[in-house]
Amino acid sequence: MSRIRIIVIVAITLIVIGTGFIVASGPEPHIAIPPEILWTFGFFNISSTMMASWAAMLILIVLGYFATRSMKLIPTGVQNFVEGLLDAMLTQMEEVAGREKARHFFMVVATFFLFILVANWVALLPFFKAVGITQDYGEEIFHEIQEQQVKGEPFDDDHHFLTWIMDDVGGVKMALPGAETFKFELHLGEQPGEALDRYIVALSEQFTDFRATDDEHPSEADVHGAWEALQADPEAPKFHGEGAHAALPAGSKLASLAEEEGVPSPALGVTLSSLEFPGQKVGMVYPFFRAAFSDVNNTLALAICAFFIIEFWGFQALGLGYLGKFFMNPLKNPIMTFVGFLELLSEFIRIISFTFRLFGNIFAGGVLILILTFLVPFIAPIGIYGLELFVGLIQAIVFAALTLVFAVGAVEQHGEDHESHGTDDYGHDPNAPGDTHAPLPSGAAQAH
Repeated sequence: MSRIRIIVIVAITLIVIGTGFIVASGPEPHIAIPPEILWTFGFFNISSTMMASWAAMLILIVLGYFATRSMKLIPTGVQNFVEGLLDAMLTQMEEVAGREKARHFFMVVATFFLFILVANWVALLPFFKAVGITQDYGEEIFHEIQEQQVKGEPFDDDHHFLTWIMDDVGGVKMALPGAETFKFELHLGEQPGEALDRYIVALSEQFTDFRATDDEHPSEADVHGAWEALQADPEAPKFHGEGAHAALPAGSKLASLAEEEGVPSPALGVTLSSLEFPGQKVGMVYPFFRAAFSDVNNTLALAICAFFIIEFWGFQALGLGYLGKFFMNPLKNPIMTFVGFLELLSEFIRIISFTFRLFGNIFAGGVLILILTFLVPFIAPIGIYGLELFVGLIQAIVFAALTLVFAVGAVEQHGEDHESHGTDDYGHDPNAPGDTHAPLPSGAAQAH
């Protein structure tokens, strides 16, 4: 490769990276394992991961509608694509489970596969984690200090706040490129008054030109300097309360807040009851959509569904005889009794493995994309997006395939060759007159 070509490639790469930092670099990412709660109706919470699940369902419903609204004997368009996909899935399932079992399990296993695949892939769309409603964290931090003061106890845990500086909060917003980050931490064992003094200093350093000598352990002079800087700037945050310099308008929301239990500042000698942000705010975008299976609640729900469906199929095929592989006579065969106990234990362990395999892969992928998009926009995330497309497909295949294999093991006659009885797992005689189904194979080995 010529030197000129190398120089051109390097120059283009640098231009793309520079452009990415200008137009695509988001604020420092806020990573949280629990999903963001968008709305609450009584005891029912609507989270960002639930919204993503509904979006995946809607895509599948719309796709199914357009594939079946004008079905033809010779399929074309969307119908052709969907039929080809389903036929390929059924063919693969028949190779594992046999024709009869594959058709019996097909609807459930295919639903798992399609739902997981669509939910994983739709989470890679650009607006995920970027557009949502905003939460005011400036007052939220003060309220947490205030609540601890009411308890009359020091903080019993660390509380980390990583938020963004926003022009406004409330309504729908997008996480804009280059947003400043505001960090604050409430420390284990810290008294509310000490936390309040540190918070005054932190806000003053963020919104004014004031700089403390030690923002983690500010002196009394630092707190006084921070307070004066906040009061001098009309756009800076303002604390209100007993002994504070600013008066509260009668009947205002701030006045009602001041009636609540205030937090005394050891350095200032005043009790502060409320906080307002007349200029820029400290806030956070709560995204409308976040990868559905980056929430352990969703993966656990799928795992529990798979568990009960597999057990149902086992009882449907074998009746109470299905329990025979778990509970054996210890006097006749103590070793097999122990094996049966392990079999029973493995049935429940599957719920855990189903849950955390899917959750771990999707959550880790989302964090990786978020971090690389922040560090090197445009360039670094490209390869990761390709990898995540592959991971999303593999996780859908693994979940569906394991459900199928466990189901095949559940409906088999254990310890017997059920073909010798002349019937299949569902009580049908495959060789009976008028039955067009081919005899079942001897069955796939059970996996654990």
